[in-house]
Amino acid sequence: MTDETFGQLRYEARLSLRNIRCEVAELRVYLALKRLVALSYKAGFNPAQLRLPAGQRCGGRWTDGDGGDVILIGARGRGSVAVRVGTRTLDATPAQAARYAVANLRAEAAIRRVQEIDPTWRPRPSLTDPDSIEGQIRRAEGEAREAEARLGDLARARFGDNQGPLLDAVSPRTGTGPPSSPPSETIGSFRTITGMPDTGSGPARRASEGTVAYAEVDGQAVFGVNSDAPGYTMRDEALARDMRARLIDRYPDIMATGNVGHKPNDALFHAEVNALLRAAEPYGGSLAGRTIEMRVDRRLCGSCDRVLPPLATQIGNPTVRIFDGTGALWIMRDGTWIRRGRL
Repeated sequence: MTDETFGQLRYEARLSLRNIRCEVAELRVYLALKRLVALSYKAGFNPAQLRLPAGQRCGGRWTDGDGGDVILIGARGRGSVAVRVGTRTLDATPAQAARYAVANLRAEAAIRRVQEIDPTWRPRPSLTDPDSIEGQIRRAEGEAREAEARLGDLARARFGDNQGPLLDAVSPRTGTGPPSSPPSETIGSFRTITGMPDTGSGPARRASEGTVAYAEVDGQAVFGVNSDAPGYTMRDEALARDMRARLIDRYPDIMATGNVGHKPNDALFHAEVNALLRAAEPYGGSLAGRTIEMRVDRRLCGSCDRVLPPLATQIGNPTVRIFDGTGALWIMRDGTWIRRGRL
């Protein structure tokens, strides 16, 4: 071995050792912060607890969320989703943003169908609080029910007006499976209300457009977004980091261990993973026994190709069918791909 080769190898060894020390230091800081958060919660302090908005009585004080409008305070100002309602912008949790997107789309679609038959019809003015996201959700849900009832009246009249009972409204869906609303329209509605760029009828292609994933679990809409998109919260980041550490520990042959920021670890901060983690959280972190159909408005990337199967093993091994932005179908079951949807 020449002196030059030996020197190069020694340099690379030192560089690798330095990188390992940096990663170990990062993990130590992360674990220390995790312990600190756990102690804070044990002491009764929650850094993401709701606060009353400035400008109202007791503004800025912590609240349990039982009364009044609230604003979520989180790391980097990412505690909540900014939802556009007309000319106003309201703060909402990711779950509230999802409910509003679906309710608003349902109302708009029902009103449009009624007005195709009766152009002069309008829903009655709402009495709910226009400055509260919950009020806006109730308004949209009420308008949807009213329009669907009117559509039932019109349908009965057009078929002979036999004075029979009104057509029953569509019952809420339960269980899992395909979304009940048109996925492309629902994703478009979510992009509009959260201020994400409109990608039209095609997939997102530029990084600046972000990514949205959409699924339904027990009839509840779940949206996932990438970490740079509006609505990605402090809680989302904590879940992603925790899951990344678990996957690195259990699947070192799949995950990057020398530098935790390298591919494919970035998948933990993508919309597909965010949607699954959000969907699993209300069920204790498990989606066991479920079949979920997800729509994503971007092509599935190589990092998600590698990371999604081991991730699934950590959340109960659900069967997941993913239609990506190109229309390709990916099916995941028992921690492996049984179909890769490359076109």
